[in-house]
Order: sequence, then structure tokens, then C-alpha cells
Amino acid sequence: MKRIVSVIVVLFVLFQLKGQEINQLDKIIISSIKSYIIDDKDFVRQQDTSRYYICMDGLPADFPCDSVQNATFFSLKNLEGLPNSFKHQLKTGIKTLFVGLKISNNQIIITVSGRVVRRLKKNDTSIGICD
Repeated sequence: MKRIVSVIVVLFVLFQLKGQEINQLDKIIISSIKSYIIDDKDFVRQQDTSRYYICMDGLPADFPCDSVQNATFFSLKNLEGLPNSFKHQLKTGIKTLFVGLKISNNQIIITVSGRVVRRLKKNDTSIGICD
């Protein structure tokens, strides 16, 4: 019985340590987001607080959202539970980064694009493409 418990404890600790590592795909996505933010000078000038909004709907489920500084991650599928200040900003429109992942010819294609997200009604969200 002690062996079973000790094996379970060891496996639990190993899986916890494994879960804290950032995998290679997450590192590539983080690098893509950071390079987009650095290259897009207009995006930086439009934000007076240097706060970036990133839609997490296209990201992997275990993506480390705390890895990008000055970023707010949110989901268009679940706007409940957001602060009232953020909901107020959604009424006027927020420039948001969308991350897309695509596998083509044994390559992973990561696209980062900026779009304006605006909430028209209480339960409706429309997305306008930003040039």
C-alpha cells in the first residue's frame, strides 16, 4: 500500500513539474505575438496605456496567458465575468490581436492579425476587420 501511494505521489510531482514548462508551440506563438506588437507601430501609438488585447479563442487550451506583458486575454465566446470598464470599452471598440494556427504541408502557420472588436448589443458581438 505504501508503494502505491509513493508511486502516485512521485507521478503527481512529475506531472506538476511537466505542466509548468512552456512547450515549443507556446514559445513560437509568444514570439509571433511579440514580433507583431514590435513591428506594428500604429498599434502602439493608438494605445495610450500600452495595454494589448488578445483574443484567446485561437490559442491552445493550455497557453500561458501570463507570458505576454501588458496584455489582457479574453474570449469572444464568454464575455461574462469581465470587468465593467472592459465591457464599456467594448461598446466603443477595442483593437484586438487574433492568433490563428494552421497546419499545411507539414508546417505550422501562425498568423497574428489586428481587428476591432465592438459589442453592439448586450448579447451580440460584431467584429470589424482593421486595416
